[in-house]
Amino acid sequence: MIRILRGLYTAASGMLVEATRMDVASNNLANVDTAGFQRQTAHVYSFPERVVFREHQGGKEAIGRLGTGAVVDGDRSSFAPGAIKNTYNPFDAALVGFGFFVVETPEGTRYTRDGRFTTNSSGLLTTLDGNLVRGEKGAIYVGDGEMLLNETGEVSVNGKIADKLLIVEFDDRQGLLRRGANLYEALPEAGDPFRYRAVIAPGAIEMANVNVVREMVNLINIQRSYEANQKVIQAFDETLGKVVNEI
Repeated sequence: MIRILRGLYTAASGMLVEATRMDVASNNLANVDTAGFQRQTAHVYSFPERVVFREHQGGKEAIGRLGTGAVVDGDRSSFAPGAIKNTYNPFDAALVGFGFFVVETPEGTRYTRDGRFTTNSSGLLTTLDGNLVRGEKGAIYVGDGEMLLNETGEVSVNGKIADKLLIVEFDDRQGLLRRGANLYEALPEAGDPFRYRAVIAPGAIEMANVNVVREMVNLINIQRSYEANQKVIQAFDETLGKVVNEI
């Protein structure tokens, strides 16, 4: 009886893991056209294995190890670069290689690879969501002037350099916690942000680093694994029914 229940719990944990993995993969596909989106993967950990013994004639013999299930411990972002798409919009900027733009949100400082910028009613440079874009001197005033970006991140307004985009990097990117589709909050594990001399592609945006074909194949594999665990639970349920009704 205990072994049957153990098998039910193990298979159920597998179904929970695959359900979470499916949510993550579906979210990747839903954001395939989101600029600056970084693909996510579920971090799966297995529970401790147990040694299985065979009891025979009063003695026990170890015959192997038994897995006891798995659990999802958060997700991780893949910071592989996405494809660069030219928009020829002077307010767009794509980071080539490493680095993050710094933006100010109502919740505090955040970091992003989404370089689709515009201006607000005060003439300050913002993201499309209205968050202020940080320059090395602070907020960047553009006003009604003609703005141009160069490959080093310098912002020129009417031919005069107004500021330079603040680009930062971290010692450990896995210490960045996703907030929304393309914003990140720096946890203490990431270390202090430091200025990074990035290469910028003006008039372009970085697309999501999601491979549609790979994600579709991944979804199929997840679905098959989920169904396999489901069949295991059905088999154990039938066995448990026989134990209860016939013994």
